[in-house]
Amino acid sequence: MTLMKLTELGQIILANREAHGLTQKILADRAGVSRYTLIKLENGQANDIQFKILSAILSELHMTLTVTDIPVSGITVLGDQMK
Repeated sequence: MTLMKLTELGQIILANREAHGLTQKILADRAGVSRYTLIKLENGQANDIQFKILSAILSELHMTLTVTDIPVSGITVLGDQMK
């Protein structure tokens, strides 16, 4: 199983924002975050994003983030095999 990278999540957020007809400014204002933070997230450059910020953005897009307990063996993270 491969874990989703932040760049992939940013692309999904961008696509959903556009599908909802929202500008970056409108979404950022509604989520209570800076437009700069949203830009970084959509570009996959928000490596230090806080969960509460990500959650607020996803909530405004009517999206959820699912955390799943999965076995460690066989998981590939950023191209490295976890042991």
